[in-house]
Amino acid sequence: MISWLRRLFPGQGSTQAAAAQARDPSEPFIINLFDDRVVVHRPDGQREEIAWDTLERVVVRVSNREPWAGAAWLILVGAPDSGQGCVVPTDAANYAALLEQLRALPGFNQQKLDNALRDAAAGKSRTDAICWKRGAGETGGGSDAPGGNAGGSDDAGRAS
Repeated sequence: MISWLRRLFPGQGSTQAAAAQARDPSEPFIINLFDDRVVVHRPDGQREEIAWDTLERVVVRVSNREPWAGAAWLILVGAPDSGQGCVVPTDAANYAALLEQLRALPGFNQQKLDNALRDAAAGKSRTDAICWKRGAGETGGGSDAPGGNAGGSDDAGRAS
């Protein structure tokens, strides 16, 4: 996942590069939802997408490091062989509709998301938390799309 994120936000090794890529809050991320996938249009013109059936994890990140600073972010991680994934801040256009779809995933852990949002509002940083993971606590076969029978949760770690 780290290498995938580095491809999304290159040049994060230097403070100068990070400052140059700081997110302009006046330029929104735009989320488009489809029956089979999520498409995110970033302010820099790049487009990210993930098919629902390749979604492996939903991670929430709260950090004080650029480009993450100032907001909680959702990271939608695709299967390793899919090369798909999306990164969206919680202030993205159409975020509420995305969150509604994610909450429909069986086992989605709303409490972890709420804790991260509270920390972000307080200006705190924290370790990533996994709000949903495919196969964890699975109750049987079925659709992999939101509302299907794949789901579960676990923590990537907690900050104190």
